[in-house]
Amino acid sequence: MLPKINMSPKTKKILNIVVDVVVAVVLVFALFLAVCTISSKAKGYDQYTEIFGKAYLAVRTDSMKGDKKDNFNPGDLIAIKLVSKDEAKNLKEEQVITFRTTELVNGKWTLNSHRIQEVVKNDDGSVRYYLTHGDHNPSSATERVLPSEVVGVYQGKAGGIGKLFLFMNSSAGFFVCIVLPSLIVVAYFAVNLILVIKKEKKVQTAEAEQSQLEERERIRQELLAEMQGQNTEPVAAQSDKEEPVAEDKAATEEKTEDKPAEQNEEDKK
Repeated sequence: MLPKINMSPKTKKILNIVVDVVVAVVLVFALFLAVCTISSKAKGYDQYTEIFGKAYLAVRTDSMKGDKKDNFNPGDLIAIKLVSKDEAKNLKEEQVITFRTTELVNGKWTLNSHRIQEVVKNDDGSVRYYLTHGDHNPSSATERVLPSEVVGVYQGKAGGIGKLFLFMNSSAGFFVCIVLPSLIVVAYFAVNLILVIKKEKKVQTAEAEQSQLEERERIRQELLAEMQGQNTEPVAAQSDKEEPVAEDKAATEEKTEDKPAEQNEEDKK
């Protein structure tokens, strides 16, 4: 059995505020990811999620494995800056770019990230295509990429969390990582709201009961005061009436004492 922790009301209040803030941050983050994911899918970006002009992709192959700063391994998460059509025409050698390949999977373009090995230009100086190569691939495994096929330019990586990102992009991952936490957070706030409403009703009920008790006590005091007033008046009246009776009694006794004296005088005659 866990020991009971005694906390002061102030500590409990602070702890509740901290928990509410953390839950709110989780909810906002989950909703933000949900909006970004849905928005990206609506634009046709099934393989990455766009956030503020950047896209995040999970690395699936080892074609860019190596010792360079801009190399990455399977399972990494890479960030790319999305480029416009004009920007895609002004890229340079040694830049790592993400592009749509000519291979379609389930009716959708697949994405690949390789280094620009050579910029091939037209006679007028415009870019004809980029010759790309994966650092870990054989030297002969090059691929031509048109400027219109370029999606973005490599910006950085986060090692080892690409698998989680892939899972999040799946239907099950979207439910587990975004929908489920959102539902839990909403349920948390709903329960807190219900508890607050119940507490407020309890306080209001207690105040109403206290008000009723005070009203009853006031009425009782008024009745007692009224009853005491009624009892005092007859007693005073009776006292006033008893005084003449006492005087009459004294007069009667005097008459009684005088009467035998008169009778004695008559007997003497």
